Amino acid sequence: MRVPSVIGRPAVVATCAVLLVLVVVGLAYWQATAGPKVDDGARIYCLSAEHRAGLAEAAVALDLAEPGPSADRLTWRTGLGDVEQWRAARRADFDRACLGLLAAGRQGGSPGGNSSPWSTVAPSLVLAAASAVLAAWFSGRQATAGVRRAEADSLRTAGREYRRAAAALLHELEQARPGLPPDDDEVRKWQLELVNRLNAVADARRGWELPRRLSAALDQNPVGSRAVPAGRDPERRAEWFGGQRDALSQLATEVEQVAQAVQHSGLLPGRPPAGVR
Repeated sequence: MRVPSVIGRPAVVATCAVLLVLVVVGLAYWQATAGPKVDDGARIYCLSAEHRAGLAEAAVALDLAEPGPSADRLTWRTGLGDVEQWRAARRADFDRACLGLLAAGRQGGSPGGNSSPWSTVAPSLVLAAASAVLAAWFSGRQATAGVRRAEADSLRTAGREYRRAAAALLHELEQARPGLPPDDDEVRKWQLELVNRLNAVADARRGWELPRRLSAALDQNPVGSRAVPAGRDPERRAEWFGGQRDALSQLATEVEQVAQAVQHSGLLPGRPPAGVR
C-alpha cells in the first residue's frame, strides 16, 4: 500500500511560497541595482551638436577629464581631443558622463534619453502583486484550516472507535461458547458513523476514490457474529479471525490516509491528492 503522500505537503507549500518571494525580490533587486545603460538613443543624444558642450561639462564635473582648449574638447591622462575621441579612448568614462547628462536633463525638464518611468515602477508593482497573491492564498487556506482539521479529527475518531469496538467483538467471538452470540451494537454504531464520515468526504470531493471504496467495503463486509464461519474447524476459524484483524489494521491506515488528505489539501484546488485517488 502506498504511503500517504500528503503528510509533508504543508512544508512543500511553505517552501514553494518562500522560493517564489525570493525570486520576485531578487528580480526587483536586480532591476534596481542593474542601473541604466547607454543605448543608441543615449549616445545620439549625448553626441548631438547641441549637447556636446554639455557632455564635456559633465565629464569635467565628474572629474573624468580636464577642460580642453574649446567647449567641446577635453584633456585626459593619455590624450587630447573632442568628445568622440574621448569616447573611443575612455568608453566607461563616456558612459558615466552621458548618463549624468541624461539625468541632469530629466531633472531640468529636458526630454533627453529614452528612459521610461516603468523601468523603476515595474519592479515595485511586480513585488506588490506577488505579495498580494501570496497573502490572499495564505489567508484562504488559514480561513479553512480549522474546518479541515475538525473534519479530519471526526473521521479519525470514527475510525479509531470502530476499530476498538470491532477488535473487542472479535475477541469475544473467538472466546465464545455455545449459546447467545456477543452483542455487536457498538460495532454497528461506529460502523455507521465511519461510513457517514467517509461518504461526507467523498461527496464534498468528487475526485477522491479511496473514501468511496472504504465506505463500500464496510457495507459489504461488516464485522459481526453472523460472519463467523460455521463449524468447529479451528484452522478455518483462526484464519478468519486473523484476516479480520489484518483488515482492521489496513482500514485504520487508509482512514488515516484520508484524514491526512482532508487536513492538508493540495496546492491546486479540486485536484485530488495522490494518496486518495
